Amino acid sequence: MKKENGFTLIEMIFCISVILVILLLVIPEVTSKNRIVKEKSCDAQIEVVNSQIVLYEIEHGELPTSMSQLTSGSHPYLKEKQAVCPSGLAIQINDGEAYVSK
Repeated sequence: MKKENGFTLIEMIFCISVILVILLLVIPEVTSKNRIVKEKSCDAQIEVVNSQIVLYEIEHGELPTSMSQLTSGSHPYLKEKQAVCPSGLAIQINDGEAYVSK
């Protein structure tokens, strides 16, 4: 009887099932990391807005009441896309403090 080189069907099914189990263990970790990165980038964006609120207050003598005051004018403090977190949530201003409306 001639022995052929290669995998049998059972060996292939076993290898594929091992690969699938590994993927099932790894995918939730990757997606949770993406969520954490989006949250951290949103926190960083809020800090940028807060620093621009301070600059606005120094130059105008009053706190801005809305994001449109920071994004409009001939020399805006922020770009329009900076008024939104990378996760898509809008940044609001209340009492001179930036926060994310959820």
